[in-house]
Amino acid sequence: MNFQLAQHYTRQEIHDAVGGNVEQYLPTKDGRVVCGAFRPDANPDAPMIVLAGQSPKIRQAAEQFAKQAEAVPIFLKREPNRWQYVGRFRVQRSSTDAAEIARHEKRANRHGKISIVLFLERET
Repeated sequence: MNFQLAQHYTRQEIHDAVGGNVEQYLPTKDGRVVCGAFRPDANPDAPMIVLAGQSPKIRQAAEQFAKQAEAVPIFLKREPNRWQYVGRFRVQRSSTDAAEIARHEKRANRHGKISIVLFLERET
């Protein structure tokens, strides 16, 4: 499926196109992150900055995404089961620096819940 910029998709449609788990925000398939699906309330600067939680599975997916060179389709939640396609992005850099995490936790009101900050760039 060729996703169209600014169009909305369901998580099932996204899954059917790229695979991965329909509930994860960094779904993986065959050990690779296949897309990103972010809620703006938890990631106020998405798609440019993504805040990964602390569960081992989430952190592992975030670390995998940071290692990947290829860009993946990124979606932002606009309404229940309506995800807007905003383009293809890759991780430019990541940070586990405590001070940097604290700044982003404060902005997102997610104190003590972030393990890694991903800084994305749009595919050119």
